[in-house]
Amino acid sequence: MKINIPRVDKRTFLNLFLGVLIFVGALIFVDHLIHWGRIHHGVRVSGIPVGHLTPEEAVLKLSTKQKAALIKPVTLRHADRTWVVYPAQFDTKVNITKTVKKAFGVGRVGGIFHRPWLRLCSWFEPVDIPLIYSVDQKLLSQFVNGVAGEVDREPINAGIKIRGTEVEIAPSQIGMKLRRPETFTLVRRKLVALKNREADLPVDILPVELTEKDVAEAYNEVKLFLSAPIVLKYDKYSWELKPEEISELVAFERTKVGDGESCTLAVCLDEEKIKGYIGEITRPINIDPRNAQFNVVGKKVTIIPSQNGLKIDEKAAFSLLEQIIRLPAPREVLLLTKVMMPKITTEKARAMGIKEEVAKYTTSYNPKHTARVHNIHLLAKELDGAIIAPGEIFSFNKVVGDRTAEEGYQEAPMILNGELVPAIGGGVCQVGTTIFNTAFFGGYEIVERQCHSFYISRYPAGRDATVSYPSPDFKFKNDTSAYLLIKTSYTASTVTVAFYSTDFNTEVSYSATPFTNLKPYTTKYVEDPTLLKGQEKVEQEGVEGRDITVYRTVKRDGALVRKNKFFSRYRPKQAVVQVGTMEPPIPTEETTSTPNSEPAEELPH
Repeated sequence: MKINIPRVDKRTFLNLFLGVLIFVGALIFVDHLIHWGRIHHGVRVSGIPVGHLTPEEAVLKLSTKQKAALIKPVTLRHADRTWVVYPAQFDTKVNITKTVKKAFGVGRVGGIFHRPWLRLCSWFEPVDIPLIYSVDQKLLSQFVNGVAGEVDREPINAGIKIRGTEVEIAPSQIGMKLRRPETFTLVRRKLVALKNREADLPVDILPVELTEKDVAEAYNEVKLFLSAPIVLKYDKYSWELKPEEISELVAFERTKVGDGESCTLAVCLDEEKIKGYIGEITRPINIDPRNAQFNVVGKKVTIIPSQNGLKIDEKAAFSLLEQIIRLPAPREVLLLTKVMMPKITTEKARAMGIKEEVAKYTTSYNPKHTARVHNIHLLAKELDGAIIAPGEIFSFNKVVGDRTAEEGYQEAPMILNGELVPAIGGGVCQVGTTIFNTAFFGGYEIVERQCHSFYISRYPAGRDATVSYPSPDFKFKNDTSAYLLIKTSYTASTVTVAFYSTDFNTEVSYSATPFTNLKPYTTKYVEDPTLLKGQEKVEQEGVEGRDITVYRTVKRDGALVRKNKFFSRYRPKQAVVQVGTMEPPIPTEETTSTPNSEPAEELPH
């Protein structure tokens, strides 16, 4: 059967199309008439309908509702805690005019096709415009951080608590962490909400790694550890380690199991505590090793033999305890000993080549200056017994250290910045000069040496050495194949430094140039009210500045080792003279005499 479909000619189609356009146009025209000067149908502001209202009416409506909202509290909750805040706390301000302007623009702002489409859709689905407002972000951030401080907590793993011999499982507790960015946005939104001004805080749950189930096995092990005492024995000695003492030595280790996502708690003994405990109780048994010592007899050196030590093997004892403690009573550990070798054995001392005196030098000083003498003796003690290995560089400051009152040094005259002043450790240069000359005549390589600021006649010309901490320093190198031992001795007026090593037939010759570049010193006059006018007293002798060069030649077994030149430049030392300013007394019949003034004794360095 054939069905005939009527044909639609072009004129009919065109008429239909024009009819649709006229109808849509009419709808748009009517929509424009209805909403002329008014907000379009279906528009809301934060859920409040404002469609068909003029901007002025919308402002009035929103202002009334929002004014009431800005004085209402916002309640935040988490677990059993509650926080109540008000919009005014964060300087909350709502811009109603700007918000209404945006609402009025719905269907009026945008592309030529977008605007009518939005108008049409708003009849069927509301268009919600967010409220435009501001808060003090700094104040709001501070509030959120404060809340986080109360909410946040780290997860607490289950564990084992030991009190004496009582053992219990400490329960676990999940952790909490406030989601701060979300909380910030939540609180900010709730401050201007008209309804539902309460909210639960967004938090993340932080799980624990160890639950009560994970530590149950460890709990049983600890109970076994403390179930009975352990007896430690060595020879005729015996010590009982009581359960309450064992509890102080228990340690725990967390270990991953399976895929590494879960953990378990392992029980062990604290190795450092065990070793310390055993070392303490067995102290009377231990014999410390004794190093070989060098005994100087005249110019020769003899060796006092070393002695091996004996000590309880703490590492072996710990291993045995780790095994025994996991067994039921009775529990007993037999302690083992090990030989302790000295750092310097007799064989090592013999191989060091410290056999005889190879260099020696003595300087003298004024015994009246007791503080300076005390410092010189203290410095000599610090140097005594120092050993320098072949190729090693000796540093005076490194061996002696800083000269401080805490180390026992006293205040005595010292040259600082070219002036003789009282200072802690005065006298150090006496010892520095002595050891320099010992190294000089021993033929050793001088690495660092500095002369004094001004010339001191008590020291050998051009062969003095000044030392201060941390610089200048005095250094020399042991450039022989044998070790070098430093020995010092002193009397009330002399200090001696001697080197002991192997005699390599060292020959040292030297010469010195005459003083050159002589520079006169200046004189400083200081008024002294205790002296009569016309009287003068020399407080400090002046010394001319000068240069001098010392040459040294060193030979060993007849072969030339080195030639050195030691240049010293001394600055002029200013003289200080006290000049009297006191008026003479009125003459009487009795005659008086004034003793001759004498220069003050020069203080040594």
